[in-house]
Amino acid sequence: MINNQSKGRLSLIGIALMFFVPIFLSWYLVFFSDYKDGIKTVNNGELVSPIVNLGPINMRSFSDDKVYSHDSTWILAFLIKDECKDLCQEKLYQIRQIRLALGKDQDKLERLVLAKAKLDWDSYKNKYPGQKYIDISMAKFESIINVFKSNPELKGNSIYLIDPYGNLMMQYKNGAEPTGIIKDIERLIRNAR
Repeated sequence: MINNQSKGRLSLIGIALMFFVPIFLSWYLVFFSDYKDGIKTVNNGELVSPIVNLGPINMRSFSDDKVYSHDSTWILAFLIKDECKDLCQEKLYQIRQIRLALGKDQDKLERLVLAKAKLDWDSYKNKYPGQKYIDISMAKFESIINVFKSNPELKGNSIYLIDPYGNLMMQYKNGAEPTGIIKDIERLIRNAR
């Protein structure tokens, strides 16, 4: 027969096991098993890993050609090589619509074009008011483009999400659904408050 002292010890061991077994089990599953390989994440884009810091970003506007600095807003950006042809115009339209779909939070998102050539944006300023760009004539351009060249995971025809701290953090490959991009941005804005 078990005496009271032994019952107390067994109860204490049982209570301790209730707390420590889940911790050890989760530690084992995270670091020593592949259980998480099949888990689908909630984000619609691909996380850039490791996240790359672009530093302070200065941009010009289509509308007034003034220089604006990146200040605590999210940025949707894409690259173009020479001219703003069909794909470029489609992306300009798409990121404008994504920003408008954010409603009251649209002031928390900037739109940015990274142009590898100096282009004349006068014909676009009425159609895309508030659109920002960085081109080869700007000081920070080379360092930003080098980030894209040095990382083979980054595709040239994708849309990129830059966080308020200047980190390039998410990539949406060509053909990504705008509703997925909107959901990701809404979730990020809501969780950043």
